[in-house]
Amino acid sequence: MPSLEESVIEFVAAFTGSKPERIYFHTTLYGGLGVAGDDGLELIQAYGKKFQVDLAEFEPVSHFGGEGVSLLAPLGLSWMVLRLPFRQKRTPEEEADLRAVRICDLVACARAGRWMIKAV
Repeated sequence: MPSLEESVIEFVAAFTGSKPERIYFHTTLYGGLGVAGDDGLELIQAYGKKFQVDLAEFEPVSHFGGEGVSLLAPLGLSWMVLRLPFRQKRTPEEEADLRAVRICDLVACARAGRWMIKAV
């Protein structure tokens, strides 16, 4: 029988179409695997059901952003281009102002039986 860690990795791999051997404990769903918007919500809902995790505290927009393009997107893109030479290295989650969800976080929540990753 696979361990909880292996089960979570296999679940995420199957959901995202990734190879399990390319998913590590510190791989993030958004930046590492490209899970965003409604796909993130669907993944976490299926994860909660499979691993019996209470998702009452889960806030999808804080971890995966929303769907669609904002009307202010052109302004944001212009700002990003202007500050590019002065930019410090940041994670994709930091760039999008999101709270990362790592595989090890999913394992910890599955052990606890509740969502423990605080929103931004």
